[in-house]
Amino acid sequence: MDAGGGTGKWICKLSKIYKSKFILYDLSENMLRQAKKNIENANINERVKIIKGDLKYISEIKNSSVDYIISIYNPISFIYQKERAISEMYRLLKRHGKIIIMGQGYYNTLASKINNFIVSPKEIKKIEREYMVKWNPCVPELNIFSKESIEKELKEAGFKIKKTYGVPVFVQPGLEEFDPKNIKKSRIAKALESPILFKVILNLEMKYGSRPEVANRGMNILCIAEK
Repeated sequence: MDAGGGTGKWICKLSKIYKSKFILYDLSENMLRQAKKNIENANINERVKIIKGDLKYISEIKNSSVDYIISIYNPISFIYQKERAISEMYRLLKRHGKIIIMGQGYYNTLASKINNFIVSPKEIKKIEREYMVKWNPCVPELNIFSKESIEKELKEAGFKIKKTYGVPVFVQPGLEEFDPKNIKKSRIAKALESPILFKVILNLEMKYGSRPEVANRGMNILCIAEK
């Protein structure tokens, strides 16, 4: 199951590696409309069930019926009742089933708001206290997570933590990456078009991102857990 899977791009990629059946679950009709096209183009219609729904109330899927859940690139950051959504995903998994879940990083958020945006003391204190951030008027206020807080949320739902990563821990987006039209490119985005530099930095990310003492540098926090 891809929980908050949007356009289905991860299912399309995974379907080339695994002969599994998939569930694509998302709340956005526009996303799912594009997902249907992507799934048709990948010729995997018979292997994918598309469900429109809220991750806080997954009534369409039975208890203990899913082997694996992925929920990456931060669907959980958009859900205000995140504890309920995590409990629902726990309910769906079979015993020993695994989840890969990602949320936006708490410490990276504070660093970015201080260094890139130079926001007011009031906003910094609010982020620190509430573990919530608003990046710009085009997106809602989002949940943010430290390594410790996302692990705590998962443990409270019943999960056993396997590993937590920062993704990425060294590369930081420039202000241009927040362009709502997705046209502008920052200096680092342009630099990473060099295959040699990209490979060097990727190797560093893969080497250090899983280290507990480094994970909290992550722009995003990714946790693998088991039921």
